[in-house]
Amino acid sequence: MTLFLNSRNGSFCATATYEDGVMTIEPGSKVNLSFAQHIRGGRTSMKYRDDRTFVDREGNVLQPCVFRSPSTAAQFVTGTSRNGYLVWKDRNKTTLKELLKAQEA
Repeated sequence: MTLFLNSRNGSFCATATYEDGVMTIEPGSKVNLSFAQHIRGGRTSMKYRDDRTFVDREGNVLQPCVFRSPSTAAQFVTGTSRNGYLVWKDRNKTTLKELLKAQEA
């Protein structure tokens, strides 16, 4: 499924696919340039952020970035600790948590 995570002020704007527990941030997304170093999942996020073949100096995602956790993917995009199941939403503003719950029913 395709999901989105956008800031009101334009500091980040991401599109991702979620399939079988794997979240892939799509090229063309933009990550927040600031990043809280203390958050869990920071090591994976920083690996992508520090590699200029994945994320350029302006925060533009150049290649797919794959995460095993929607929360780590959200942290990668926002630069802060986030619950990925609540912040990733589809075009109808339905959260990932709600979408997964509906699939189970």
